[in-house]
Amino acid sequence: MLLNQILKKNNYFILALFILLSSVVKSNTNFDYFDYIDNLQSFSATFSQYTYNENDNLIKKSNGNITYKKKSKYILEYINPNKIKFISDGQFLTTYDEDLEQVIIQSLGDSSNQNIVNIMTNKKIIDNNFNMKSYAVNGENHIKFTPKSKEAKRNIFLLVIKNNKIMKISFMNDFEQSVTMNFSNFKKNQKFLDSLFNIDYPENFDVIIDK
Repeated sequence: MLLNQILKKNNYFILALFILLSSVVKSNTNFDYFDYIDNLQSFSATFSQYTYNENDNLIKKSNGNITYKKKSKYILEYINPNKIKFISDGQFLTTYDEDLEQVIIQSLGDSSNQNIVNIMTNKKIIDNNFNMKSYAVNGENHIKFTPKSKEAKRNIFLLVIKNNKIMKISFMNDFEQSVTMNFSNFKKNQKFLDSLFNIDYPENFDVIIDK
């Protein structure tokens, strides 16, 4: 599963939201997130990801790039500290691990409802699994996804959007560590060929097909 694979490889597990400080002043907003993602045909951005322990001490930082195109086509690439890339062509997910010289190919199947990209962009998945609430904080639109399932009630997810750009994602991992991904150079509705989401790999790489 993409979400678990990404965070396992980087010692992360996305399971719950990094809760905002209670002192933050919130107000209602007319921002329509479903209208936003309906018009989000594609985007690209760079990101910095930070993980903090329960004492709010930074324990890991990673950097990378993300490219997305409807529907379920994306490249999520970590550049450091580990070089690993996740590529989806809408049907298959390929995990390209440069350090291990390994490629894992999986059918998206039902696992697609657990990856971070589809949680952000798929209205059906959001409707089926989350209660969503939007509010404004200092000119930013904060979108909070609270799971409908009582068993997953802590698995809250937060997006921050400003000037029609996704700026930040916040959550907590399985080890009660807070995680924040800050986006920069966000570019919306670029033209990407489908061939961009295909992948070639060296012949010496180990190939694992996970059915």
